[in-house]
Amino acid sequence: MNKKGFINKIIIMFLLSIVILNSYPNESYAHANNLTFNNLNIEQGISQSTAEIIFQDSKGYIWIGTSDGLNRYNGYEYKIYNYEEGKNSISNNGITDITEDENGYIWVGTVQGMNRINTETGEIQNYTKENEKIPDDSTSEVIKTQENKIVVATYSGICVYNEEKYAFESVLNTGNGLMSDIVYSLDEDKYGNIWVGTDMGVHKISKDFKILETYGGPKEENSVVQDAVYNMYCDDKYDTVWIGTADSGVFKLNTKTKEVKQYKNDPNDEWSLPSNQIGKVLRDKNDNLWIGTDGGLAYYDEEEEHFHVYRNKIYDKNSLVYDNIKSMIQDKEGIIWIGTYSGVSIFDTESGIKHYKAGPDEDYLLNENMVHGIYEDSDGYLWVGSKLKGISIIDRENHSATSISTENNDIIKSDMINDITGYKDFIFIATDGGILRIDKKTRKMKNYSVEDGLVNEAVKDIMVDDKGYLWAGTINGLSIINIETEEIIDMTKYIDTEKYIKHIYQDNEGNYYLGLLRDEGLCYINVKQKKIKYFSNDKSDKSSISSNRVRYINGDSKGNVWIGTSYGINKFDRKTETFERYTAEDGIANNTIYGVLVDNDDNIWMSTNKGISKLNPETGKIENLSVTDGLQSNEFNGNASFKSDSGELFFGGINGLNTFYPQDINKMDSGTKVLFDGFSIDNKEYNDIEGMKFKSSTDDINIKFFTPIYSSNKNLMYEYKLIGASGEVFTTKNNYVTFSELPPGKYTFEVRVIDTGGNKSEASSVSFKIKPPFWRSPIAILAYIIAAVLFVLKYKYEVKKLDRLVKERTKDLVEEMKKNTILHNKNIKLERNKNSYFVNLSHELRTPLNVMSSTNQLLKGLSGNSIIDGEKLNYYVDISQRNCKRLLNLINNILDSSKLQNDMYQITLKETDVVYLVEETALTLKDYIYSKGIDLIIDPQIEEKMIKCDPYEIERCIINLVGNAVKFTPEGGSITIDIEDLDDKVKISVTDTGCGIDEKFHKAIFDRFSQVEDSEPVKSGSGLGLTITNQIIKLHKGKIYVESELGKGSTFVIILPVNPDI
Repeated sequence: MNKKGFINKIIIMFLLSIVILNSYPNESYAHANNLTFNNLNIEQGISQSTAEIIFQDSKGYIWIGTSDGLNRYNGYEYKIYNYEEGKNSISNNGITDITEDENGYIWVGTVQGMNRINTETGEIQNYTKENEKIPDDSTSEVIKTQENKIVVATYSGICVYNEEKYAFESVLNTGNGLMSDIVYSLDEDKYGNIWVGTDMGVHKISKDFKILETYGGPKEENSVVQDAVYNMYCDDKYDTVWIGTADSGVFKLNTKTKEVKQYKNDPNDEWSLPSNQIGKVLRDKNDNLWIGTDGGLAYYDEEEEHFHVYRNKIYDKNSLVYDNIKSMIQDKEGIIWIGTYSGVSIFDTESGIKHYKAGPDEDYLLNENMVHGIYEDSDGYLWVGSKLKGISIIDRENHSATSISTENNDIIKSDMINDITGYKDFIFIATDGGILRIDKKTRKMKNYSVEDGLVNEAVKDIMVDDKGYLWAGTINGLSIINIETEEIIDMTKYIDTEKYIKHIYQDNEGNYYLGLLRDEGLCYINVKQKKIKYFSNDKSDKSSISSNRVRYINGDSKGNVWIGTSYGINKFDRKTETFERYTAEDGIANNTIYGVLVDNDDNIWMSTNKGISKLNPETGKIENLSVTDGLQSNEFNGNASFKSDSGELFFGGINGLNTFYPQDINKMDSGTKVLFDGFSIDNKEYNDIEGMKFKSSTDDINIKFFTPIYSSNKNLMYEYKLIGASGEVFTTKNNYVTFSELPPGKYTFEVRVIDTGGNKSEASSVSFKIKPPFWRSPIAILAYIIAAVLFVLKYKYEVKKLDRLVKERTKDLVEEMKKNTILHNKNIKLERNKNSYFVNLSHELRTPLNVMSSTNQLLKGLSGNSIIDGEKLNYYVDISQRNCKRLLNLINNILDSSKLQNDMYQITLKETDVVYLVEETALTLKDYIYSKGIDLIIDPQIEEKMIKCDPYEIERCIINLVGNAVKFTPEGGSITIDIEDLDDKVKISVTDTGCGIDEKFHKAIFDRFSQVEDSEPVKSGSGLGLTITNQIIKLHKGKIYVESELGKGSTFVIILPVNPDI
């Protein structure tokens, strides 16, 4: 390159830098940021998208009149009013206007007459030409005057409501001076005069409907308006009337001086009205004037006398929903509602959150929505970095911006901006191509790279320390730049920091902190102690740092260091070198912390993947903001947070930049209260239930409520309790609760709203009563008292009568007792003899084989020595047969047990009354049990229970259990048999008062040949009885078990299914 070319290039670069840093337009605009609109249309539940009129009533409901129905909106849902032939409904679905009178009635104008809605009862009164209640069905506007008159504009002049006749009467038309019968608009000024807009011009009329002034009509010299007037707006603060026309723009009429000024669209003037067709004029609470046209929304800058226009932008879902504006109001909260041909747009004039974003025209100040790096310099310019398009430099005062990128600057080496900071007259910008330095005084730029000494050009964070050094964290270590000398120090030579450094912070004691992103934790450089320490997460130690991925570090005025990580935020205690964690479990919106800012009150603000969280360290209270509060998105970015010297907070995300002052966030009006939206008692609707009484059979009570806070109703919480029930306090995000099967009593339902800042409103309440059933009513209680008194009197009479009888019978009873005592003693002696007999018999049967063997030996000896006579032979044979039979029973039990063990045993199921079967079986053993001196108690809880079973086998089981109980129950004990119905099962219990069984033998007793030892001599028996019983019960798909303790008796329980086949 020749010398001349080189010089030219230097000159061009110098001029370019001047242009970049100083090219700000001079235009001034009061609204520094774009308006963010939330939009409603048919997808959100409106009956039809063309919002002809919007109105807010005294309760706070928003009414939206469309071309196909009337909508009442509470922020959660729509109640739709439509015409229904022959029913209590509005007269037509084409809504033209809405107002409310002093009694709370809602008046609705339609293309087919007027309607009055009683919101308390739901009754709707129609006023149509057909029912002779109004002269003309074609209504266009309705107002309530200061004298509480309902005045209606129609296509046949003006009508007023006559309360005595329950009808509208014509008061003004062409017959008595009106320039035209077609009246489009009405408004009342502070003096009580009514301004009338017709299809030919304007009249000013008195309270008694006399024409005072005329502006319009036939083309005369004094005619001001010669067009159809769609909207009249009395701007009383300035003694001005704004006249919106069909095709002549808007006229500003000074009612004192009669001066008139016209504002029209000029295609060659971008600051003129966007259209000449005016839909609505509105001055808001902040004294801003808005004009809705069929070409967009115009904000009138009265100082500059020009308009700033907001239109629908297809690429921006938060722009005006449609340009053709039909209606406009500001609600009690300050939100402006705009009705258009294709939906409703809402924006909050009181919102403290501003939103900057990118777009294709000059209204959008960012060059890209993906924000990384934010800094405000000493001149008030806002420097905003992007992911791929360099830097935006914003002059917020003048609502203008310029940019620096590789497209317009050769010095910057990368458009991927990571961080921005400043020092004196320098701006430093960290990019993936090094560090760009801009000297604001000399306009010079320089880029530091690896060639200049940086350890890596991908610089992720920069920080100027208290000594004037610039610390630069890269993906591969740390560099420090002496800003005065531009010397670059490679800190990897001194510190083991060849790591991905995400953030750098210096605390108020001069210590340094390096946030390491790739699971490497926190590096702490203690300057006083001259030591470097690394902190990492220890899963077993809750006082360790919560995550090894550190994203942001900041400190408060008390010296606490706050460390944002990928798993919550940590407060670092420098003395103990421990961490206190706050995570989503504690209420933070999300665990991924991108930015940490500390406001002037030491509250901690965190940007996350689910909005912004605010932590009050003193109270531990956490508040959350989301996209519905005006955030650019719920998702934010790293190194995209900044606090200005004035205390303003900046957070950048994936859809632009938010700015706000903390003190402007979460201020709920002290007068805000929850309103009740309706009640449903067992599906019957009520508008109010205060003081009402409901039947004891009432199942469900549903209570709906809402709060007319439409700016952030999606983030509201409700706190409620039902006094008279538990009184416990609950919270919910729903706007309704349901109580089911409340017992009789008096109840008061209390509810209050909680905003995103945790502020609570006053409680709203409603009381009602659930009546007791008749048997608990006052009349019934009185009857009970009378009956009780009569009973007591009767009782005393009977006691006296019985006292005489007792004395007479006492002597007889004493004699009877003596006789019974003698008889009882005889029975005891008899039972003892029986027990002694059976005990001896059981001992004799214990050894049947020995008896048989002895008998055989005797027979053998007799046959060898002499002839045996028949009688003796029969005697010995009989002995053998009896013992054989006993032995045969024992063998049969053994064989049955073997079959059961090998699944070869078959049972035959049939329908059987198990109660009868058990009782009959037990009764067959009665004498045997009584003979042991044991009581038998058969006490079934049911009289009959049909089941499918093998009656023979069940009988056998009962005999075994009862026989077993007899063996181990001492004299004087008892055996109880119980039967209980278990629906699809039956429970049979055999309980004795015997010696009991140690728990360790509970399972063993069901094994073959088992016998449990106890404190008494071992009872005789083979041990097969319980084994066979257990196996038979299993064949019935039932179960058997024992409940017993030593010395406390035993209970054997059989559980049988009603139908084993199922």
